[in-house]
Amino acid sequence: MRHRTGMLAAIAGGALVLAGAGSGAASAAVKIGDWGTITADMAGGTLVWSDTQTARTKTFTYWRTDAARARVSGNGISGVTEPVAVRTSAGPITGAEIRATGTARGFVLTASGATFAGPVSWCCTAEAVEVVVSSDGDGAAPHPFSVGLDGARVRWIAAAPGGAGGAVLGSADPVENAERATSAPIPGRPGPGLASVARGIAAWADVGGSSVRWGTPADDGVSGIREAAQGGRVLAVRAVPGFIVSVVRAGGYRVTRTDAASGAVTVLWRGSARPQVGAGGRAVAIGAGRAVLTSRGGAARKVGDAKGPIAAVATDGSRVAVFERVSRTAKVKGRVTTVRTTDVRIAGKVR
Repeated sequence: MRHRTGMLAAIAGGALVLAGAGSGAASAAVKIGDWGTITADMAGGTLVWSDTQTARTKTFTYWRTDAARARVSGNGISGVTEPVAVRTSAGPITGAEIRATGTARGFVLTASGATFAGPVSWCCTAEAVEVVVSSDGDGAAPHPFSVGLDGARVRWIAAAPGGAGGAVLGSADPVENAERATSAPIPGRPGPGLASVARGIAAWADVGGSSVRWGTPADDGVSGIREAAQGGRVLAVRAVPGFIVSVVRAGGYRVTRTDAASGAVTVLWRGSARPQVGAGGRAVAIGAGRAVLTSRGGAARKVGDAKGPIAAVATDGSRVAVFERVSRTAKVKGRVTTVRTTDVRIAGKVR
C-alpha cells in the first residue's frame, strides 16, 4: 500500500467492547463518544457506524474515523466492538461512509479528506482482521466517495484520478492486493455524500446538480444508466436494491424516493431543516430535528422522538436506529461540567 505522508493505514486490532443494551421492552442507549460526524447502516441483525472526530494531543492534532458494529435483537443493541480505525495527520476527514454487508461481522468503509484519498476497507476476516482493498493517499489518486458490497465484490465510486474531473467505479475482491481490481469511468462529477453503491445498484449526483443517475455496477463500469430530476439541488444520495433516496434542497428541504425500475420519483417528506436519512429493506428512515419518521413508499410517518438533535439514522426495513446528540451534567474531577455524548438506540419500528 502507498499512503500520503502522515496518512496511517486503516488498522484492525483487539476489539474495544462498550456497554450495550440487552433486549427488552424499551431500548436503552449505548454511548459511543462525543459529537462526531456519524454515518450508519443496518442489515442482517448488525448495526454499523463510523464516527469521525478531531483528536488533539499536547503536541499535535490528527483526525480519525472509528468504525463500529453491534448486534441488534428485537429493540436491543449489544456486543459493540470497534475493529477498524482510519487515522491521518494529512488533514480533516470529510468523506467517510460505512455500509453493512448483511453478515454478522461485515461492513465496508471508506474515509477520505479534501487533500488525500482514503482507504477502502472490508471488515473482517474470521480472525477479526480488516482487508484494505484499495489504498493510495497520494493527492492525485481517486478520492472514494462511497463504498458498498455487490455480491462478492467491493465496489466504490471515486473521483477520476489526476484531478481531471469525472468519476470512476472501482471494484475489487475483499482480499489484500486483489489481482482482479478494476477501475472504469462513469459519467458525472459526484462528491462526498453524492454517491452510493449497494447490491445490484450504483447511484450518484453531480455536485450542484438537480438529478440522480443510477444503473447496474460491474467490473467494466455501470450499465443501463438512467437519470431522474429531483426538483431541486441534490445534497445526499443513498442507494439500496430497488430504489434511491435523496435529500433535496428546493426552497426548504425534501426527501425523495426514486424507483430504480420505473424511474418514478416520490416526495416522502418536506421540512425547513436538513434531515438525516437511512434506507434498508423496502423502508426509508428520516431524522428531522428530534423527530424520527419512516416510510415504505408513501408519505413519511412519525414513529418516535430522539432525546437530542439527530446525527444519523439507519433502518433494516423493520427497525430504526437513531444516533442522538445528548448533553448531561456530570461531576468530573470534583467539578460539575457538561458532558456531550452521541447515543445510539432503537427508536421504533417502521410504519
